[in-house]
Amino acid sequence: MTAEVRIREAAGAELDEIEKLVHEAYLEFRPIFPADIWQAWMDNISQTIHAPEGLLLVAEDRGAIQGVIKFYADAGQSALGHWPPGAAAMRILAVRPGSRGRGYGTLLVRECLRRARELGLRLIYLYTGTFMTQARRLYEKLGFARAPEFDGDPGPIAYRLEL
Repeated sequence: MTAEVRIREAAGAELDEIEKLVHEAYLEFRPIFPADIWQAWMDNISQTIHAPEGLLLVAEDRGAIQGVIKFYADAGQSALGHWPPGAAAMRILAVRPGSRGRGYGTLLVRECLRRARELGLRLIYLYTGTFMTQARRLYEKLGFARAPEFDGDPGPIAYRLEL
């Protein structure tokens, strides 16, 4: 990773590029889903990226977007899960496949944590898949703990971090 990495808000004109990046990043998981479930997930990602709720953040390095995350100061706006009031949430962490292992994901999550703390929030939640082992390792390394009381059945598993 270079010193030129910037974490910044995404511009409206970048949404299609960001959506393509997320699709490419998640493509490795395509074989484990039936076609209809996969399409529903990709449709949900598209809606989430283009929705006005939340803040879409990107990791930009040397002028190119390398990763993305969506931050919600109000977890209730994330349209996923029934989080307690007064908590933040994150969705759609994705790093360009050829750029993994360079710290972009860590920088994006830390920016969400910084923003939540700056707002005086005490908790931040997220969902991930059991199959997303790299993401789960990252979350756990940053102090997130499982929150099984919010797990989907079937579906994603929940994590939380007390700030």
